[in-house]
Amino acid sequence: MLLVASIGSSHAAPFPDHAIRLIVPFTAGGNVDISARTIAQGLTEQLGQSIIVENKPGANTMIGTDFVAKSPADGYTLLLAGAEGLAINPHVYKKVNYDALKDFSAVGLLGSFPFALVINPKLPVNNLGEFIEYAKARSGKLNYSSWGIGSTSQIAFEKLKQTSGIDLVHVPFQGAAPAITAVAAGDVDAMMVPLSVALPQASSGRIKILGISTEKRISSADSIPTLSEQGVPVVISGWQILVAPKNTPAAVIQTLNQSLNKVINSEATRSSLIKGGINPSPGTPAQANALIESEWSRWGKVAKDAKISLD
Repeated sequence: MLLVASIGSSHAAPFPDHAIRLIVPFTAGGNVDISARTIAQGLTEQLGQSIIVENKPGANTMIGTDFVAKSPADGYTLLLAGAEGLAINPHVYKKVNYDALKDFSAVGLLGSFPFALVINPKLPVNNLGEFIEYAKARSGKLNYSSWGIGSTSQIAFEKLKQTSGIDLVHVPFQGAAPAITAVAAGDVDAMMVPLSVALPQASSGRIKILGISTEKRISSADSIPTLSEQGVPVVISGWQILVAPKNTPAAVIQTLNQSLNKVINSEATRSSLIKGGINPSPGTPAQANALIESEWSRWGKVAKDAKISLD
C-alpha cells in the first residue's frame, strides 16, 4: 500500500491543471473588481491556466465570502476580500455564516488604499479644523454618506467622528458612486471615500478634499494634507487580500503566493493598481493572515464603539 501511495502521489497532476475561479463579492466595475481582473490576467500568464473572475455581490460582501468559505479547499476557488467581509461584518451582523478568522487561508496581500474626507464645496470651510468647528456648532444637523451600513466608508467616518468629537447623521447609499454624487449635489454634507474616487471629483470642483487618512502625505497627491497633521490622528486604510478556503494545501498556497507576488511586482500590474488607487504590497501568506487578524480587531472596535448592528 505504501508503494501504491508513492506511485499515485508521483503521478499526481501539478497545480493548477484547470481553470481557477476568482470570486469578487462586489458588483462589476468597482475598484475591487478592477483589481481582480488586473491580477487575473497576470495570474493566467504565470500559472498557465485561466483565472475566471465571477462577481457574487450582496449582503455587504457576505454572499461571495460565504460561497468561498464553503468551497473545496483545493486552490481552485479564491476570494478577493476586503475589510467588509473579513474585519467588519462579524462585528456588525448578528448572523454571519462563516468565521472570518478560521475559515480562510490567506494567499497574499494585493495592496491598500487611503480614504479621503470630502465635503460639498458650498460648505463655508476650507480645512479640517474649520469643518470640525462648523460641525460641532451644528451637532446632529449635518450628515455623511457611505456605500452602505457596515461598509468601510461608514466605519472610516465613524472613526473620524470618534476621534474629533463631531456628530453627523449617517445616510447609506447603494454604492460609492451615488454616495459621492449626493455630496457633490449638496444633498449630503460629507463622506469618507477612497482617494482614487475623490480625486476626479475634486479636480472638476464638484467636491472638496479636506484630508487623507495616511500617516504621511503621499507622492501622488502631495498637496493634500493628512488628517493627522491637522490634529486628528485618523490613520486607516482599506485593503484587498487574496484568500482561499481553510485547509487548502500549503504547497498550493505557496504556488499561488509566488505567482501573485510576481504579478504584483511586474511593471504593468503595479502601474495598473496604482492608477486604480491601490498601493501594491506583495508579501507572504503569514503577513496577510496577520493583517486580517489585526484589522479584525481594529475595525471591529470602531464598529462596536459606534453601536453599528444589523440582523
